[in-house]
Amino acid sequence: MEDNPTDHASTMEDNPTDHASTSTAMPQANVEIHAEGDVVDQIDGTGSPSSQIQVNVKIVFSPGSRKYYVPICEPSLKPYVGQKFPDLDTGIEFYRRYAANCGFDIRLGTSRRARDNTIKKKYVFCSREGEKYTTPSGKISDTQAQKSSTTSKSNDVQSEMSPINKSNDMQVEKSTRNRPTTRLGCETRIIFDLSTYSTFVVAIFEEQHNHPLCSERYRQFLKTNRNMNPGHQSFVLNCAKVNMGPTKSFRLYREIVGDYSSIGCTSVEFKNFGRDLKAYTEGCDAQMILDNLCSKRELSSAFFFDFDTDDNDQLTRLFWADPISRRNYAAFGDVVSFDATYSTNRYNLIFAPFTGIDNHRRIVTFGAGLLSKEDSDSYAWLIGKFKECMGRQPLMITTDQDLGMRKAIESVLPDTRHRYCMWHIDKKITERVPQCKNAESSFRAKINEVIWSDLLEPSEFEKAWGDVLTEFNLNNHTWLGKIFEVRHNWILAYFRDNPMSGLARTTSISESVNSFFDKYLNRSSNLVEFFMKYDNAIAAQRHAQDKLNSETTISIPAMKTQLPIERHAMELYTSRIFIDVQEEISAACFSCTILAIRNEGSSCTYQISDGTSTVEVVYDSVEDSYTCSCRKYVRWGLLCRHIFVLFKERKVRFIPDKYIVSRWTKNALNTVSLTSGLNIIEKTDPLEKHKIVLGQLYSEFYHTIGVVGNDTETLESIMRSLKDHRERKSNVDTSQNTKRRLFEDHFGAQVPDKGSVTIHPPAPVHNKGSGKRIKSAAEIAFENSKKTLRLCRKCNQRTNHDSRNCDKFTGSANRTTDTNTDVSLED
Repeated sequence: MEDNPTDHASTMEDNPTDHASTSTAMPQANVEIHAEGDVVDQIDGTGSPSSQIQVNVKIVFSPGSRKYYVPICEPSLKPYVGQKFPDLDTGIEFYRRYAANCGFDIRLGTSRRARDNTIKKKYVFCSREGEKYTTPSGKISDTQAQKSSTTSKSNDVQSEMSPINKSNDMQVEKSTRNRPTTRLGCETRIIFDLSTYSTFVVAIFEEQHNHPLCSERYRQFLKTNRNMNPGHQSFVLNCAKVNMGPTKSFRLYREIVGDYSSIGCTSVEFKNFGRDLKAYTEGCDAQMILDNLCSKRELSSAFFFDFDTDDNDQLTRLFWADPISRRNYAAFGDVVSFDATYSTNRYNLIFAPFTGIDNHRRIVTFGAGLLSKEDSDSYAWLIGKFKECMGRQPLMITTDQDLGMRKAIESVLPDTRHRYCMWHIDKKITERVPQCKNAESSFRAKINEVIWSDLLEPSEFEKAWGDVLTEFNLNNHTWLGKIFEVRHNWILAYFRDNPMSGLARTTSISESVNSFFDKYLNRSSNLVEFFMKYDNAIAAQRHAQDKLNSETTISIPAMKTQLPIERHAMELYTSRIFIDVQEEISAACFSCTILAIRNEGSSCTYQISDGTSTVEVVYDSVEDSYTCSCRKYVRWGLLCRHIFVLFKERKVRFIPDKYIVSRWTKNALNTVSLTSGLNIIEKTDPLEKHKIVLGQLYSEFYHTIGVVGNDTETLESIMRSLKDHRERKSNVDTSQNTKRRLFEDHFGAQVPDKGSVTIHPPAPVHNKGSGKRIKSAAEIAFENSKKTLRLCRKCNQRTNHDSRNCDKFTGSANRTTDTNTDVSLED
């Protein structure tokens, strides 16, 4: 066979029939035929046996004693000269299946085209065709260059003193990586010619290989057998939704199919497909998410979103909230937590969710936004859109101590009480206060008792705060002095009279929100992937809420008393809230005592002791109202034990309607749905229906497999049925099984043409929370204390240095030799 396939093609084109007959009629000295399963020596590239493999080939010896391997397969899989195909792709695919069955890879070669650019001739080779490229003559090889650089010292001195210009020196070839080759000059090939009837005919078919064929065990690694079919692709896409990368997806797929050889590809193909997934939306992900949000608004008029762009039409601000989020806000939006989260997307946009507490005391999301800047204008825009969407201001909003947030809230939510998040401040106390003080358990206990108490009056807090700082000699601490100056914005004592302020006392809101979304979002996601993962996170959150609603409907907790009011509370509140109310009712019966009663006109004041403190409860007979000095009902919307004492004393059998706050009841969401007018879904999404049917199919399939068990005959019947459906669908329309369709179904939006993109992705920004987190000195010291010290190979001590910067041996300009050994210190 000629080295140049083009020249070879010219020879064949003159007389393809004669060439075909001569190329296959190789002179043979003898022939050895091996049946399937025979064991023969595997010959490496040098002609020597390297290992033994199982083969299904005919081994032919040429007159020069060179071995050739002719694969043996079913006649229906083997091409032949004169075989016709309706198009070129069908012919190549037929030859590809033949190669995969026989144990070798193929490579597409030269195409000959007519003047109208129609392919007239196509070459397809064995992947081991050709030879490895060798270094052109006239240059020094790597070995020669190494020898040239290790000449004697006298020659080096002479060369340095020589007046010869260095540019005249012999050029040294650039060092390259020593990569192995698979090219062995194999002459196996097939040539397709275009016939007069627009079909392609096999003109030449050469099947003899000059190398052993791949055994059955290793054929899974051939490129022809490593294909990402639509099933693989759908699996990778579904794993991406739950923040699972290609490598983990590959391992999970292996567990499903049972063996690596049954996968049909390797982890490389999974990674490449993940790469293609990101490249698919490059430059148009902002336009895609806006198109997707528009389609959601068409399905439901209650879906709300708005965005803003810069002068370059790049997305800079975005807010969105679906109907369920708006319904949740109508039910539980009295106190809102607003926190900026970072490292959730590749553009470093700030992710700012609006969250609250539902009737199970779990986190619930009201809406979210993306911002490119952390200034007051950006926060004001986002909070303004949140207010426009929800239609009313919350009673209270909690944030961190960001100045931009504070200015935005003052301007946009003037009637909302702003409170700093206790979780952030409590973390900073640990970092800012000297370590010696934090190490004292009494300091932490006393400071927590002061800042977390909701029973102290403001004056009582100020006195207790001063006593703690005086006891631990912290009166002159700068940071503690600063946070004391803003105590009205975070200390619970100053919020005792604010309705539902107890919800802001929950320390874990910000921490829970960050932890929750961290499980779904990552910093490498583009905007389309971000929204897809955000939707999955919200779906998981709502699934957990539905589960709690179901449990609270069917479960009946045990009663602690015989009072009818306890059973009424059980029927009224969710299980989580009833536990707290039940505790108050039980304490009213067994822990509280009426110390004194004082009548003043229509009101009656009761002095009640609960074992730890004494409070006063005032009952007004005209208003039929109860007021307790502990203020728990004001802060939480739940009655305290002291009022339950009076209910017990006055034989009240049911909790009065005026003291039932609907946000804690079982029917909180149902009541809102009837009064808010928010239609969750107005139109049916065909894609959602498809997902439901597909989910039911998966569930039924795995259920059936589990029921069948070890019945191999039934499993084979199911497999035949599935193959029949697949082949019928492939014959009807193969274009549907493309990456584009899968990607569009996966993202829920079509990729727009480059010319139709009007909103461009934002430029990557650098905000104060972006990138690597800056750690405090205390955190760094704590982490360093856990690390194992290095072992210096020079001083043989475990310390914070190594042999390169050992203080014991540095400082001298000239390196010396260790007198105790024969080895230089540099060595």
